[in-house]
Amino acid sequence: MTLSRPVRAAAALACLLSAGALVATVAEAQQNRAAQQIKYRQAVYTVLGAQFGAMGAMARGNVPWDAKAFATAADRAAFMATVAPDTFPVGSDTGAATEAKPDIWKNPEDFSRLMRDLQDKTRALAAAAKGGDPAAAKAALGAAGQTCKACHDKYKAD
Repeated sequence: MTLSRPVRAAAALACLLSAGALVATVAEAQQNRAAQQIKYRQAVYTVLGAQFGAMGAMARGNVPWDAKAFATAADRAAFMATVAPDTFPVGSDTGAATEAKPDIWKNPEDFSRLMRDLQDKTRALAAAAKGGDPAAAKAALGAAGQTCKACHDKYKAD
C-alpha cells in the first residue's frame, strides 16, 4: 500500500514531534534525577548535622550530659559519614538549589580525602563516646567538627 504525499508528510511530522518530545522527556528526567540527588544529599547532611547538634548541645552544657544519647548520636554520625561521599555523583552540581561548590567535581581527589577524614574522625568519635569519658568524647567531637569545617571552607557556599 502506497501512502499519499500528505499522509507521508504528516507521518514524518509526527515522528519528528515524537522524537522532540522524547528528547525533552529525557532532558527533564535527567534534571529531575539531579534534583533528587541534591535533595538526597541535603537530607543526609541534615541528619548528620542533627547528630552534631545534639552532641554539641551536651558538650557545651546546654542540655544535660547523657552518655548513651551522645554515643547514639556519634554512631549515627559515623554511619552518615559513610553515606556522604556517595551523595556527590557527577551531574549533581545543578538541577536544584545547592550549596555545594563546583570545585567538588573539579578536585575529586582532595574532596575524597576530606570525606575519608570525616569518616575516620566520626569513627573515632563513636569509639570515644562508647569509652564513657566525657572529656575524651568532647575532644573527639571537636576533632570531627574540624573536619566538617575544613570541607565546608573549601567546598560549601555559605
